[in-house]
Amino acid sequence: MNYINIFHANLNYAYLTPDRYEFVIRSAYEMMFDTMAQHFPGVKFVFEASGYTIEQIAQYTPDVLEKLNAAIANGSCEFMGSPYAHPMLPNFPEEDGLWTLRFSKDVYEKHLMLQPRSFWNPECGWRSYVPRQVAAAGYANMIGDFEAYSCSLYPDGTPQRPEIHEVEHSDEQAFYNFDFRYDLPGTEKAIHFPFNHIRGLEPNQLRMFLRSDRIAQFGVRYFMGMEGYTLEDYRELIQKYSQQGDQEEKGALIVFADDAEYVGTNGWFKLKYENKPDNVFEQTPESKGKLIDLVSGCLEMGDFITFDQACNQLPALQETIHFDDDSAWHGARASTWASTPMARILRPWQDLVREKLQLAKGLDPTTRKKAWYHLTNSYNSDGQWPPTLPESPHIVHPFNYRYCFDHLTRAEQLIGGVDHDLLETDAVRILDEILSIQQCLILDKADEMIPSEDRRQMEFAGQAKSLIETSRSVSQSLASKNSILPDEYARMTESLVQARQLVGGIEIETTKCRVKNKTH
Repeated sequence: MNYINIFHANLNYAYLTPDRYEFVIRSAYEMMFDTMAQHFPGVKFVFEASGYTIEQIAQYTPDVLEKLNAAIANGSCEFMGSPYAHPMLPNFPEEDGLWTLRFSKDVYEKHLMLQPRSFWNPECGWRSYVPRQVAAAGYANMIGDFEAYSCSLYPDGTPQRPEIHEVEHSDEQAFYNFDFRYDLPGTEKAIHFPFNHIRGLEPNQLRMFLRSDRIAQFGVRYFMGMEGYTLEDYRELIQKYSQQGDQEEKGALIVFADDAEYVGTNGWFKLKYENKPDNVFEQTPESKGKLIDLVSGCLEMGDFITFDQACNQLPALQETIHFDDDSAWHGARASTWASTPMARILRPWQDLVREKLQLAKGLDPTTRKKAWYHLTNSYNSDGQWPPTLPESPHIVHPFNYRYCFDHLTRAEQLIGGVDHDLLETDAVRILDEILSIQQCLILDKADEMIPSEDRRQMEFAGQAKSLIETSRSVSQSLASKNSILPDEYARMTESLVQARQLVGGIEIETTKCRVKNKTH
């Protein structure tokens, strides 16, 4: 069996701020480049990064950019492309997606001196026009999600994979679902060979190879040292899904295709699994050894190839592949990213700007392009993420929201403004929706601490309650009923975070959002 490692780098990550960019670049990306060069010269891997991420690498760590270019030049690294500011392509019109793909390709040409052949589709979000966008941007290959494929329907409404759809399909809205109830055979061809016909395109217009959370999510937990996710178990899982028939040509298997930040830092792991939202993107020194062990273990079973090689050198499956509109990876729906509180504040405003931009006839080409650049940057998915739910009461990070707000403001200024009175959004209600669940949890915990005989605990509880009152006060500095000013939002969230720390933390993720068991 051939194997593929894809490291998805995204500096537009929620809760990741520019003061931590160099740290993450060096702890994760540079560590990977150095480890592969020193321990596995010539062994192939795939590195994907948005246009924004490549620009930040060039700005903060030009020496790391040189290492990436060296790995590309010597043939060990295939560079994979993606949209400029990590938007969810299915959540915006087709024209908008084409602009953000062009902006990324301009960056790749400038800093990497290439146009990538393979495409990483953020969150594997799907709508019928997404493959058209990717093909129109000049890509030859794109990644897809096996779990989304296996639960999708044909145009006539019948399941594409009825045996899997019957036990794994759910109409429940969720953004993590790793409870795989179907025991997928290790000989599954859909994760071993490419598809050469995507519905809506001509055969061979664009090729697709599928990742699976059954394997990739195990890899994330392996790198995080999660209990029960050992190297031995990882190798056993890879061996299981490396099975092929005696007469079958050698295929390939994607063994890792997830956030590169999990290989070198803890990313969001402690937030998701340990309820520690203040302990994100911390260095994980053991990652280097784990990467060496993983690559060494796979090399004992086969060779590593690039994504492009898997798509174009392996025999393609002949059936047409389908995906349900609005599908995404991790058992989620693309619209989940479009329905968060911040997304509902930004989206109507973005629609007004887009409408005026499309109708504006007097804009010179340079100004028009700048307006599209800033508008599509405001679509950054992590600037509107995550959802705020009773079982998962997250808050959007102020920096990430500001990124979207500032770019949208610049786009509006370039086209001469829009009429905000047309917006019907309610900033006060949205702020309450984002903050109130955590505020109540903190107040409940503070109330439990006040009767304590420990004077220090009592003082902390009192301070926390006072800070919550500060974070609840919606001041007159809100410009109108339909927008949330970044400074105001930052003040409120900072007060909330301080209060949360004073009471010793609260539960940010409950069991409903976590992995139920270690199913393969």
